[in-house]
Amino acid sequence: MKLQSLENSAIRLLMFNQYKIMSLLGRNDEGDSYDYYQDIIVNGIEKKYPVLLESISFGGAGVPIKVSEDVELILEIFCKIQGSIRKLDDEIQRDIKKEYHIYFDGFDAGNNIEQPYYTYYEFLNKYKEGKLPQKGNGESGLTLHHYNQMMNSYMKHGSDETLDEDKIRSICIRKGEEAGVSEAILVDFTDPGTSLPLQLVKEDKTYHLEPKQADTE
Repeated sequence: MKLQSLENSAIRLLMFNQYKIMSLLGRNDEGDSYDYYQDIIVNGIEKKYPVLLESISFGGAGVPIKVSEDVELILEIFCKIQGSIRKLDDEIQRDIKKEYHIYFDGFDAGNNIEQPYYTYYEFLNKYKEGKLPQKGNGESGLTLHHYNQMMNSYMKHGSDETLDEDKIRSICIRKGEEAGVSEAILVDFTDPGTSLPLQLVKEDKTYHLEPKQADTE
């Protein structure tokens, strides 16, 4: 049966049950594949829908493609930073590790804004899709807001195979300055394409919109 959309929860439940039955009836070596499909359906990971269907209509609850792409970019940033640091002199490595956050601390599953980011990261981690960076101790205090700042800085150097010391320092968040990355202006907006609240953020003399963090005061 060819479905045009997975927005309907009943359709997603039907497909989940179908793959569950197939996993029970199939060979042992097919079980992991069916688990993979079930996770896509349960978590609503839109970027992976083409694996299930030839044609679908994106939308509704789940993990939007833009979120998946941002997560992949964030992971790429930390992988490249960590790989580039290993090529620097030992003394410079120690200084950067002491002064900057270079380890990925994941996303906050309890934060409404970060929850889909967390879901997609856990999906990638579970199935080992792509290269994953070394994780930190979970105490960096970095949020999606900080990752957005890193992405903005990284886009200037993303094509570089290896980052030098200055570029690493320009991308990473300095320890002790987590609260001063940018000044958030408390003006709420709603993106027409999503129900997520936005906030206007001031950086130096320029402004841009980004997802509003739940703990913003």
